[in-house]
Amino acid sequence: MSERSKTKGGETILLVEDQVEVGDVAEDMLDTLGYKVLRAADANAAIEIIAQHDDIDLMLTDIVMPGSMNGADLAHKVMEETGLKAVLVTGYADKAIPSEQFQQFDVILKPYRMDELEKFIRAALDGS
Repeated sequence: MSERSKTKGGETILLVEDQVEVGDVAEDMLDTLGYKVLRAADANAAIEIIAQHDDIDLMLTDIVMPGSMNGADLAHKVMEETGLKAVLVTGYADKAIPSEQFQQFDVILKPYRMDELEKFIRAALDGS
C-alpha cells in the first residue's frame, strides 16, 4: 500500500466487478470522486493486479462473481496476505450470507448513490 500523504480522493482503488456495465458506472463515480481506478473482472484477475501494483489503497469488490472465489473470500485472502482494506458490494441484500464472512468489512448495497459510495470508501481508507 502506498505510504504517500493524500488529501481526500487521489487514492488508488481496485474495482472488482464482473458485470461490465455495473463496473463502468462504479468507475465513473470513483473517477468523479477523484480516485484512480484499476479494474478486475474476477478474483484471479484481482490477485494478479495486486501482485503487480504496490500503490493500491483499497479494494471495492462485488461479493457474487464467477469463479472459485467470491468477493468476501477474496477480501479475506488479500487482507491476510497484504493488509489491503476492502469494501464489499452486493445487490443481494435478501440472500442469507454467513455474517462471519463480513465482520471485518463494510458492505454497501446496490444500487448505491455516489455520496453513499464516498462515505463507505472514506470510512475504510480513514479507518473510521
